[in-house]
Amino acid sequence: MQRIKKGDLVQIISGNQVGVRGTVEEVIRAWYVDQQTKKRVKLDPNKDLVRVEGVNVRKKHKKRTAPNVPGEIVDITTPVHISNVMVVCRKCDEATRVGYKQDADKKTRFCKRCNSSIDA
Repeated sequence: MQRIKKGDLVQIISGNQVGVRGTVEEVIRAWYVDQQTKKRVKLDPNKDLVRVEGVNVRKKHKKRTAPNVPGEIVDITTPVHISNVMVVCRKCDEATRVGYKQDADKKTRFCKRCNSSIDA
């Protein structure tokens, strides 16, 4: 089970945008790849990334594709390392660490500050 999932409200805890909150658009998991067989071997937690809405926005220059279609400058959100964000508890409205509980054959995440469920 992942600590951060798509749709979670997160807060940036390091970098030049400390304190900015946003929702997770995508979680990018990294893999170790066996160089001989070129197959995925296991997950690499040191390279996991998260794309957060409105955070780490960059400009990308798009080339024109046809004579009648002009080129343009597009804003794209680039990923942030997963260790630079923390989940925000909706009940206590604080950035918090995540714990896990086993409830009736279902593993759920909970807030370490107020012990309320994050998955609900």
